[in-house]
Amino acid sequence: MMQYCPNCRELHNDNEDFCHNCKKKKLKPVVDKNTPVKVCKAGGIDKERVRAALLDGGIPSDEIRLKNISAHAVTGNDMSDVTVLVPYQAYDKAYDICVGIGVISPKEGELPDYVKTDIEEKKETFDKDIEEFEEMSQSKRTFVRIVSAILLIILFCFVIWGTDFVLEIIKGLI
Repeated sequence: MMQYCPNCRELHNDNEDFCHNCKKKKLKPVVDKNTPVKVCKAGGIDKERVRAALLDGGIPSDEIRLKNISAHAVTGNDMSDVTVLVPYQAYDKAYDICVGIGVISPKEGELPDYVKTDIEEKKETFDKDIEEFEEMSQSKRTFVRIVSAILLIILFCFVIWGTDFVLEIIKGLI
């Protein structure tokens, strides 16, 4: 079971006694799957990128302002830093999205187990593909280029002849 800090909404393992972010000693267990937890801090254009990426991913999100609201918040041009919150059940997906768009960078050992497994499976598949890859000889490469050029010329001819044919039909109707 995971715990979260009620002050800053940072997620923690159940064996931790205090929040490393804000030093609060009272951590609460996550009992509801909709408990809002922190996925990242963002500001400026990154804040908008995170909001859009989470929306595209179907993940609801909210923000906590880290500083006092500026006058720009009223005009809609607010670029101040915020903590982005997501429901606990969507944390893993939101984390992956934030890493994917480059707003946060995963640290060694911080990736969830299923992501590590997925990466290892893809690496094995990639390694197998490299082993099965056959280097093309120079004569074969030249042959493929010539055949491709001939096919491209034939395609162009059919397009031109087809256009001429359609135009002749249209002229015959007029």
